[in-house]
Amino acid sequence: MTVIEDQIHSSPASSNMNNTQLHIVSISKLILMGCLSLGFYFAYWNYRHWLLIRGQRGFKITPLLCTIFGGFTLYFLMRKIVARSRTKHLPVEGSALGVTLMYWIPSLLLLSWELWDPVPSVDGLPFSIILITPLLLSVAYTAFFSVVLIQIQQAANACAGDPLGLQNAQITWTNVLWIVISWIPCAGLIGYVSTYESFLQ
Repeated sequence: MTVIEDQIHSSPASSNMNNTQLHIVSISKLILMGCLSLGFYFAYWNYRHWLLIRGQRGFKITPLLCTIFGGFTLYFLMRKIVARSRTKHLPVEGSALGVTLMYWIPSLLLLSWELWDPVPSVDGLPFSIILITPLLLSVAYTAFFSVVLIQIQQAANACAGDPLGLQNAQITWTNVLWIVISWIPCAGLIGYVSTYESFLQ
């Protein structure tokens, strides 16, 4: 092993990765970045967890697949965090099964409502219920999804020895770039719609 390789393996960043193997971030930053980036930050958050859990660096296919199928790998992510917490004799709020159910139950209810054709039942149900139910299910999904993220990240932070996630609590210029990139498709869509409407007029 060369001197340069020794320096790389003994660098603080590498040592920190080997010690934690979990993505550390404060809860406030996680929620704020998720909202400002239109949810795209959550994909990065998931990818970083799987990347560090597998002890890898850079762009890797397997963590990417775990991120793409994040809803199906959520149980395994939380289970790995719970297992690591137990080896360190740390209490964990929530379980892998509980977190998974909290994510999927509102999602399945919302999907069932979208697939169900309420037209034949309009006479039997007040119109306000048919109108409000999808909205309430969407709010429930958002609330449960937020709780799931918070429970997973709190367990990861505690397992890494930084319960508040203070080492990754500041919004950096990289985060700002994330936000800008996330809004580019929306800005393009708004510009296209505006141009199309003016062309029709």
